[in-house]
Amino acid sequence: MSLTDFCHCTPHEFYSIYRNWERTQMREPWERTRFLACCVLQPYSKKTLKVTDVCRFEWDAERKATAPAAESTRERFEELKKRLEEKSGT
Repeated sequence: MSLTDFCHCTPHEFYSIYRNWERTQMREPWERTRFLACCVLQPYSKKTLKVTDVCRFEWDAERKATAPAAESTRERFEELKKRLEEKSGT
């Protein structure tokens, strides 16, 4: 990024650029390494290994925080489905 581009960025734009850089330059190589380690260790383990059993990263907690949203989405879907059925009289 040139100095001119940097000076013309809004804070939100810069944050988006930084997050993308962090993901491509920092997270993805560590994710690949962890996956490879899991594959190498799996034959020597009596139980099925998950990648988080090998190594946990701080961004794994972010993924867990978003997991309950899927359940609430399902609940919301069922609620909307009932409303639609009531409205259509089916």
